[in-house]
Amino acid sequence: MTATDHDAPANGVPALTAGIAAWLTARTAWWPARPAADDAALDAFETRHGLTLPADLRAWWRLDAVPANPWLPGGFAPVPLPAALETHAAWLLVAEQEGPPAEGEARFHPALLPIADNGGGDGLVVDLRPGTGHGHVLLWDHETWRSDPPWWESVTAMLRDTARALESGTPALLGHAARGGPQRPCVAFVDADRQVGWEPDREPAAP
Repeated sequence: MTATDHDAPANGVPALTAGIAAWLTARTAWWPARPAADDAALDAFETRHGLTLPADLRAWWRLDAVPANPWLPGGFAPVPLPAALETHAAWLLVAEQEGPPAEGEARFHPALLPIADNGGGDGLVVDLRPGTGHGHVLLWDHETWRSDPPWWESVTAMLRDTARALESGTPALLGHAARGGPQRPCVAFVDADRQVGWEPDREPAAP
């Protein structure tokens, strides 16, 4: 990740997303589209929680007609902002109902904003907490209530890694694996019904 990944929407979010959409259009069946978010709703979220959205995340939300099928590694599909905010509120409610966490126990944090889901209760979330992890894209597992080491260090990095993996047929999530993350790198495929999916990369052959 470069120092400008979070702060310069022009460094690739629209172009990367458009390239991914073109790849999907050429190879897959019809897919639904995620609408653009309203700036006022984004501003309200920032004000309500005292948070700042990275510029590349705001640029992502402002894009219209984003493919909403599971084209992100891990089988995640982008969600519209109203659905993201509904999930955010629901996960916060669950955390509140569970009461204070025991030492070392995970809880969903108000500064984690969902951007995609896998239809099974898990989500990709962007970490909005101040510090070195600001803007990182994490997996939120609804069963373990834990987030792995970041899958990507920014939304821009997520799009760049995904575009490269789709276009080259090489694995995504190599950076996550290099950081010690448990998610195996995965490669994209298009099935007989022209649906995109992801499968774990083959284990390297033993020496």
